[in-house]
Amino acid sequence: MVRTQLPAPSFAIDLSRILALSAAIGLHLLAMLLLLIPLSHVAPPQAPAKAQPVWQQPIVVPITPPPPQPTVQPQKRPITQPRVPTAAPVPTPVQAALADASPMPVQDAIADPAAVAAEPSVPPTPVSMPVAGMQLQYLRAPAPPYPRDALRDGLQGSVLLRVLVDVDGQPLEVSIARSSGHRILDQAAREQVLKRWKFHAALQQGMPVQAYGLVPVNFSLGR
Repeated sequence: MVRTQLPAPSFAIDLSRILALSAAIGLHLLAMLLLLIPLSHVAPPQAPAKAQPVWQQPIVVPITPPPPQPTVQPQKRPITQPRVPTAAPVPTPVQAALADASPMPVQDAIADPAAVAAEPSVPPTPVSMPVAGMQLQYLRAPAPPYPRDALRDGLQGSVLLRVLVDVDGQPLEVSIARSSGHRILDQAAREQVLKRWKFHAALQQGMPVQAYGLVPVNFSLGR
Protein backbone atom coordinates (compact mmCIF):
# COMPACT_ATOMS: atom_id res chain seq x y z
CA MET A 1 0.00 0.00 0.00
CA VAL A 2 1.38 3.31 -1.15
CA ARG A 3 0.86 6.36 1.12
CA THR A 4 0.90 9.85 -0.32
CA GLN A 5 2.16 12.48 2.01
CA LEU A 6 0.24 15.74 1.97
CA PRO A 7 2.20 18.92 2.01
CA ALA A 8 2.27 20.78 5.28
CA PRO A 9 -0.08 23.76 5.50
CA SER A 10 1.51 27.16 5.11
CA PHE A 11 0.52 29.91 7.49
CA ALA A 12 2.13 32.75 5.55
CA ILE A 13 -0.01 35.82 4.68
CA ASP A 14 -1.10 35.98 1.02
CA LEU A 15 -1.45 39.66 0.14
CA SER A 16 -2.79 39.12 -3.32
CA ARG A 17 -5.58 36.97 -2.00
CA ILE A 18 -6.51 39.52 0.64
CA LEU A 19 -6.63 42.32 -1.91
CA ALA A 20 -8.82 40.25 -4.19
CA LEU A 21 -11.30 39.50 -1.40
CA SER A 22 -11.36 43.17 -0.31
CA ALA A 23 -12.03 44.28 -3.87
CA ALA A 24 -14.89 41.79 -4.18
CA ILE A 25 -16.45 42.93 -0.91
CA GLY A 26 -16.15 46.60 -1.95
CA LEU A 27 -17.87 45.93 -5.26
CA HIS A 28 -20.73 44.15 -3.52
CA LEU A 29 -21.19 47.07 -1.09
CA LEU A 30 -21.19 49.58 -3.94
CA ALA A 31 -23.83 47.55 -5.75
CA MET A 32 -26.01 47.46 -2.64
CA LEU A 33 -25.73 51.24 -2.23
CA LEU A 34 -26.75 51.78 -5.83
CA LEU A 35 -29.80 49.61 -5.26
CA LEU A 36 -30.80 51.68 -2.24
CA ILE A 37 -30.79 54.96 -4.21
CA PRO A 38 -34.29 55.48 -5.87
CA LEU A 39 -34.15 55.54 -9.63
CA SER A 40 -36.76 58.31 -10.13
CA HIS A 41 -35.97 61.82 -8.85
CA VAL A 42 -38.75 63.09 -6.60
CA ALA A 43 -39.18 66.84 -6.94
CA PRO A 44 -39.39 68.79 -3.66
CA PRO A 45 -42.88 69.91 -2.73
CA GLN A 46 -43.65 73.41 -3.95
CA ALA A 47 -45.15 76.07 -1.73
CA PRO A 48 -48.88 76.45 -2.28
CA ALA A 49 -49.76 79.44 -4.42
CA LYS A 50 -51.37 82.36 -2.68
CA ALA A 51 -55.07 82.50 -3.18
CA GLN A 52 -56.07 85.57 -5.18
CA PRO A 53 -59.36 87.22 -4.22
CA VAL A 54 -61.97 86.82 -6.88
CA TRP A 55 -64.15 89.93 -7.33
CA GLN A 56 -67.71 89.17 -8.20
CA GLN A 57 -70.11 91.64 -9.66
CA PRO A 58 -72.71 92.45 -6.99
CA ILE A 59 -76.20 91.45 -7.88
CA VAL A 60 -78.59 94.35 -7.64
CA VAL A 61 -81.86 93.19 -6.28
CA PRO A 62 -84.62 95.75 -6.87
CA ILE A 63 -86.45 96.57 -3.68
CA THR A 64 -90.08 97.18 -4.24
CA PRO A 65 -91.73 99.26 -1.54
CA PRO A 66 -94.66 97.63 0.16
CA PRO A 67 -98.01 98.78 -1.08
CA PRO A 68 -99.45 101.59 0.99
CA GLN A 69 -101.86 100.44 3.57
CA PRO A 70 -105.31 101.82 3.15
CA THR A 71 -106.06 104.48 5.67
CA VAL A 72 -109.20 103.91 7.56
CA GLN A 73 -111.15 107.09 7.89
CA PRO A 74 -112.78 107.31 11.27
CA GLN A 75 -116.48 107.46 10.98
CA LYS A 76 -117.85 110.66 12.34
CA ARG A 77 -120.71 110.25 14.63
CA PRO A 78 -123.60 112.55 13.87
CA ILE A 79 -123.80 115.29 16.42
CA THR A 80 -127.21 115.32 17.89
CA GLN A 81 -128.33 118.76 18.86
CA PRO A 82 -130.14 118.88 22.15
CA ARG A 83 -133.77 119.57 21.76
CA VAL A 84 -134.71 122.95 23.10
CA PRO A 85 -138.17 123.02 24.55
CA THR A 86 -140.25 125.63 22.82
CA ALA A 87 -143.03 127.45 24.54
CA ALA A 88 -146.45 127.09 23.13
CA PRO A 89 -147.48 130.19 21.20
CA VAL A 90 -149.96 132.39 22.95
CA PRO A 91 -152.80 133.37 20.68
CA THR A 92 -153.17 137.13 20.38
CA PRO A 93 -156.33 138.85 19.31
CA VAL A 94 -156.16 140.11 15.80
CA GLN A 95 -157.92 143.35 16.60
CA ALA A 96 -155.46 144.25 19.35
CA ALA A 97 -152.52 143.62 17.10
CA LEU A 98 -153.96 145.83 14.42
CA ALA A 99 -154.76 148.58 16.87
CA ASP A 100 -151.28 148.68 18.37
CA ALA A 101 -149.50 148.66 15.01
CA SER A 102 -148.94 152.16 13.73
CA PRO A 103 -147.35 153.02 10.40
CA MET A 104 -143.79 154.26 10.68
CA PRO A 105 -143.15 157.51 8.91
CA VAL A 106 -140.80 157.17 6.02
CA GLN A 107 -138.92 160.37 6.81
CA ASP A 108 -137.96 159.09 10.27
CA ALA A 109 -136.60 155.85 8.83
CA ILE A 110 -134.20 157.62 6.44
CA ALA A 111 -131.25 159.17 8.23
CA ASP A 112 -130.22 162.64 7.27
CA PRO A 113 -126.73 162.42 5.73
CA ALA A 114 -125.89 165.86 7.07
CA ALA A 115 -126.78 164.78 10.60
CA VAL A 116 -124.10 162.04 10.61
CA ALA A 117 -121.11 163.56 12.33
CA ALA A 118 -117.71 162.73 10.95
CA GLU A 119 -115.56 160.65 13.27
CA PRO A 120 -112.60 162.61 14.59
CA SER A 121 -109.32 161.40 13.11
CA VAL A 122 -106.83 160.00 15.64
CA PRO A 123 -103.67 162.11 15.60
CA PRO A 124 -100.48 160.10 14.97
CA THR A 125 -98.39 159.29 17.98
CA PRO A 126 -95.43 161.65 18.05
CA VAL A 127 -92.04 160.01 17.79
CA SER A 128 -90.28 160.28 21.13
CA MET A 129 -87.04 162.23 20.91
CA PRO A 130 -84.07 161.56 23.17
CA VAL A 131 -84.25 163.52 26.38
CA ALA A 132 -81.27 165.78 26.97
CA GLY A 133 -79.71 166.74 30.25
CA MET A 134 -80.49 163.48 32.07
CA GLN A 135 -78.28 162.28 34.90
CA LEU A 136 -77.06 158.85 33.86
CA GLN A 137 -76.47 156.08 36.36
CA TYR A 138 -73.73 153.55 35.71
CA LEU A 139 -74.52 149.85 35.59
CA ARG A 140 -71.11 148.71 34.38
CA ALA A 141 -68.21 151.13 33.94
CA PRO A 142 -64.74 149.51 33.85
CA ALA A 143 -61.81 151.91 33.72
CA PRO A 144 -60.29 152.32 30.25
CA PRO A 145 -56.78 150.93 29.75
CA TYR A 146 -54.08 153.58 29.75
CA PRO A 147 -52.67 153.97 26.22
CA ARG A 148 -49.07 152.78 26.04
CA ASP A 149 -47.83 155.82 24.15
CA ALA A 150 -49.55 158.19 26.59
CA LEU A 151 -48.06 156.30 29.52
CA ARG A 152 -44.60 156.48 27.96
CA ASP A 153 -44.91 160.22 27.29
CA GLY A 154 -46.51 160.91 30.68
CA LEU A 155 -49.79 162.27 29.25
CA GLN A 156 -52.79 162.73 31.53
CA GLY A 157 -56.04 164.69 31.56
CA SER A 158 -59.84 164.55 31.85
CA VAL A 159 -62.20 164.14 28.89
CA LEU A 160 -65.95 164.90 28.99
CA LEU A 161 -68.11 162.66 26.78
CA ARG A 162 -71.67 163.20 25.54
CA VAL A 163 -73.40 159.79 25.51
CA LEU A 164 -76.73 158.77 23.96
CA VAL A 165 -78.14 155.85 25.98
CA ASP A 166 -80.81 153.56 24.54
CA VAL A 167 -83.87 152.28 26.40
CA ASP A 168 -81.96 149.10 27.33
CA GLY A 169 -79.00 151.04 28.77
CA GLN A 170 -76.63 150.44 25.86
CA PRO A 171 -74.62 153.44 24.56
CA LEU A 172 -75.66 154.30 21.00
CA GLU A 173 -73.51 157.37 20.34
CA VAL A 174 -70.48 158.77 22.12
CA SER A 175 -69.03 162.15 21.17
CA ILE A 176 -66.39 164.35 22.80
CA ALA A 177 -67.94 167.33 24.59
CA ARG A 178 -64.66 168.59 26.04
CA SER A 179 -61.23 167.26 25.08
CA SER A 180 -58.50 166.32 27.52
CA GLY A 181 -55.98 168.07 25.31
CA HIS A 182 -54.61 164.77 23.99
CA ARG A 183 -56.26 162.97 21.10
CA ILE A 184 -54.97 159.57 22.19
CA LEU A 185 -56.69 159.90 25.59
CA ASP A 186 -59.93 161.15 24.03
CA GLN A 187 -60.15 158.17 21.65
CA ALA A 188 -59.33 155.65 24.41
CA ALA A 189 -62.12 157.03 26.61
CA ARG A 190 -64.64 157.11 23.75
CA GLU A 191 -63.98 153.51 22.63
CA GLN A 192 -64.14 152.21 26.21
CA VAL A 193 -67.52 153.83 26.94
CA LEU A 194 -69.02 152.81 23.60
CA LYS A 195 -67.92 149.15 23.78
CA ARG A 196 -67.67 148.28 27.50
CA TRP A 197 -69.97 150.56 29.51
CA LYS A 198 -73.65 150.10 30.27
CA PHE A 199 -76.11 152.41 32.03
CA HIS A 200 -79.46 152.26 33.74
CA ALA A 201 -82.16 153.32 31.33
CA ALA A 202 -83.47 156.84 31.88
CA LEU A 203 -87.11 156.98 32.96
CA GLN A 204 -89.70 159.56 32.02
CA GLN A 205 -93.15 159.18 33.56
CA GLY A 206 -92.15 155.66 34.55
CA MET A 207 -91.23 154.63 30.98
CA PRO A 208 -87.67 154.02 29.70
CA VAL A 209 -86.60 156.57 27.11
CA GLN A 210 -83.48 157.41 25.15
CA ALA A 211 -81.49 160.11 26.87
CA TYR A 212 -78.31 162.18 26.50
CA GLY A 213 -75.91 162.60 29.39
CA LEU A 214 -72.39 163.87 30.11
CA VAL A 215 -69.81 161.38 31.33
CA PRO A 216 -66.34 162.44 32.60
CA VAL A 217 -63.35 160.09 32.22
CA ASN A 218 -60.08 160.89 34.01
CA PHE A 219 -56.60 159.76 33.04
CA SER A 220 -54.14 160.27 35.90
CA LEU A 221 -50.69 158.82 36.52
CA GLY A 222 -51.04 159.37 40.26
CA ARG A 223 -47.71 161.10 40.77
